[in-house]
Amino acid sequence: MSGAPDREKRATAQALSLLEEGLSRYREGDSTEAHALFGRAHRSAPSDARIMSWYGLTLVLVEKNSNLGILYCDQALRLAGPEPELFLNLVRAHLALGQREHAVKVIRRGMAANPTDPGLKLALSSMGYRGRPILPFFSRSNFVNRWLGRLRHRLSRRIHPVARWTPMTIGLLPDDEKK
Repeated sequence: MSGAPDREKRATAQALSLLEEGLSRYREGDSTEAHALFGRAHRSAPSDARIMSWYGLTLVLVEKNSNLGILYCDQALRLAGPEPELFLNLVRAHLALGQREHAVKVIRRGMAANPTDPGLKLALSSMGYRGRPILPFFSRSNFVNRWLGRLRHRLSRRIHPVARWTPMTIGLLPDDEKK
């Protein structure tokens, strides 16, 4: 009878080992190998929120499976509560899909739950802020506002050149060009 808990402990230990190895590969920029390791870890411990989150992220990055990847990242957040690492994984997934607005909303949710977390603060400041419309009596999507906004942006970049943020420059996605 005591064999079942021992098997579960061994499976969990193996899953955590695979997670750490996958994280190492992810940080090296090898998303494909990290995805394989996270997948094996997820099969060993399917209810571990951290493993589920990383597996969901690599589902989006490697397999381009946006629905399942986002679902796993969301579910991991619900299971574990407001963990900054899990919020950042959901942000990474949204950025990989080009969903900047969703990413900003997730960062703000994370900041509401963890206002002092340095990773979330860095992600929020790196994303930048949306400026007010030039002509507030027109809608933001009005042609005149859009044109004037682009002009303002070009002029401000000439005066204060700033390196353009990318998910890689703020450490949110692995830099696949290192390979």
